[in-house]
Amino acid sequence: MDGAKGRLKAAKFLNYLTRKNQMEKVKVFLNDYDLKHRQKIIHLKVCGKPLLFEATLMGNQKLVDYLLKECGANVNQTGHCELGKCTSLQLADSRNLVHVKTSLLEHGANVNYRSRNQKTLRSIDCRSLKAIHNLDKQGIDMSTPDCKGRTYLMYSVHSAKICEFLLSNGAQVNQIDNNGQDALHFALRKGNLESVKVLIKNGSDILRVGPQQNTPLEVSALECKPVLVEYLLETNCYTNESRANAYELLGSKIFTDDSTRAKFYWEKALKIRNRFNLFPKNVPGHRDHQSMELPLGKEFQTLDELNKISTDCEWMWTQALLIQSRILGPKHPHTINSFSEKFRHHISHSEFASGMVLLECLFFCYATHLDPFPVRLLLMIKTLRVEAIIHVLTVKYSTDHVQNLTYLITRYLKTVGTDFVDSLDPNDRQNKLTKVEMYLIEILSQLDYILSFDLIEEQESRLNITLYNLIQRQPQLTDHIGLLHLTISLKLSPKLLSRLIRCGIDIDRQDEFGNTAVHYAIHRHLSDQKPDTLRCLIDHGCQVDITNSSGYCPLEYLRRNGFVQNP
Repeated sequence: MDGAKGRLKAAKFLNYLTRKNQMEKVKVFLNDYDLKHRQKIIHLKVCGKPLLFEATLMGNQKLVDYLLKECGANVNQTGHCELGKCTSLQLADSRNLVHVKTSLLEHGANVNYRSRNQKTLRSIDCRSLKAIHNLDKQGIDMSTPDCKGRTYLMYSVHSAKICEFLLSNGAQVNQIDNNGQDALHFALRKGNLESVKVLIKNGSDILRVGPQQNTPLEVSALECKPVLVEYLLETNCYTNESRANAYELLGSKIFTDDSTRAKFYWEKALKIRNRFNLFPKNVPGHRDHQSMELPLGKEFQTLDELNKISTDCEWMWTQALLIQSRILGPKHPHTINSFSEKFRHHISHSEFASGMVLLECLFFCYATHLDPFPVRLLLMIKTLRVEAIIHVLTVKYSTDHVQNLTYLITRYLKTVGTDFVDSLDPNDRQNKLTKVEMYLIEILSQLDYILSFDLIEEQESRLNITLYNLIQRQPQLTDHIGLLHLTISLKLSPKLLSRLIRCGIDIDRQDEFGNTAVHYAIHRHLSDQKPDTLRCLIDHGCQVDITNSSGYCPLEYLRRNGFVQNP
């Protein structure tokens, strides 16, 4: 059977016979071809599966042996199944096909192959002690890491017996993966006390900080594992400050499930602090952040203060946030997630003032990040804006909450945004400018909404100050467009346009292509035939004869359409 189409037809027929478990017919069919043609046929994939992979899938050891010995099958050729893309060896291992697996290994199957989902035999084979024994007999190096830097020991923390076997056979207890985690960190997250004991007994470093700068003691607290916290404290390797922090952190994480237990652990922390005079509460030594000056209040310092707080669930929750922000720092994912969770709670209950305070805290957290303008934060802002507008329309005819939100975002953009953009590498600037632009669009949309209401003098004054602060920093956007260009492109109201001009914006600012606001307004007029935007710019004294880089001057268009008579 010659030609690619013929070989593919043969491959489909052979895969069909294999699924029907008709091995003899497969052999008879293939024996009519020489070795070279057999290889070409069996290496073709049918529905993502070559013939060796299909034979492995069926658990047919004899056919696997025949394909490897008589047909020169590629033992490491991959196929697709429920595991994703993997080799026949990984497939055999996942289905516990011991004899098939043995045959594949005897013919040189690669035990270190990395599948598309980043799994190797380490992550699959560590389910049982028997499997580990088999690998050991095959002479596999147990300390060799996979593509994530993870070893058999890290994948085996679910079983203390497997950990003991691996350690007794040369596994390195303090070896770390690509993220800086060792086996102890994995065992703590699994919550397996016996494995933790084995690892520490064999010299695991219980003071090592992981990828998020957490010690094993802090990891145990963050994972809400009181038994592990108590065991680690029994080793007496931690300072009294660390002991108190661990109980405080444990209480802050366990609070949402059991406020009584949270108070119990906070009391234990207070006893340690009082006994060793550990006041004021300091940032842990292995961290390099400053204490967050939050508008939430202060942490409790005495038992009387704790007793008063414990009668109010809201205050308890606030204390949990204060504790996490001090111990973990503003950059830590647990800190941000905890503040975000409380923010969502307040917004869902229309508690906008409290939500605004939490948003201010989140701004502080994100200001310390490499990217202070994440999409996640923008989505939270939009959620608050939508809920506040619904509140305006259904409950209270006042835009105070929307104004406060606009003021907060503008202040954040003013204090953080410009410095952030200026610090960017030219290669990264385009992508990051797009994110800053999304925040500016949100601010301008909110301002446009606010201006649709009749504002009292105090609200007018605050709005003007907000706009002045925004204009003063001259936020840099894609193609050097300014706030006026963006306002016109978004088709926002002439009312907002007029307010921006009155607050001092450069009405004749040009973008990268020499276009002023008038050029943008003409383009808008061509599409919607609404003259308000053009008339607003002309009434405020814009220059109508500035030519852009393409040589286009707005003056003739404005004359022809009656916007100007004698410029």
